[in-house]
Amino acid sequence: MFIDTRAIGFALTDGIRGHVEARVESALGPFSKWVVKATVRLEDVNADHGGDDKRCSIVVALRRHDVRVAEAIHADLYAAVDKAARRIRRSVRRAIKRQLTRDRREPQGPAALVTFYVRG
Repeated sequence: MFIDTRAIGFALTDGIRGHVEARVESALGPFSKWVVKATVRLEDVNADHGGDDKRCSIVVALRRHDVRVAEAIHADLYAAVDKAARRIRRSVRRAIKRQLTRDRREPQGPAALVTFYVRG
């Protein structure tokens, strides 16, 4: 799985990059055969003003042209990454579950029966 990490407004250190890759990899690892790419954007929103100003946005491209986005804002960058990773895991799990359910239902629809009788 390819994880692209970008920092906006501050320098991206090896420690931050390692934490992001570890969290995103563990969150999306079970779904790696469906995940094409994950882009993580880290941003310092308020710069010097203080408060909850560290934003982590994770954009995941799934097979079949599906895209999922999760975002978290927190005063601590590491906490924002953890929260966004949990959210993207939940979103990707739901998307894959819906797709698998849809794939199972399609062959059993009324159109499948009509096609069967026309060919037979």
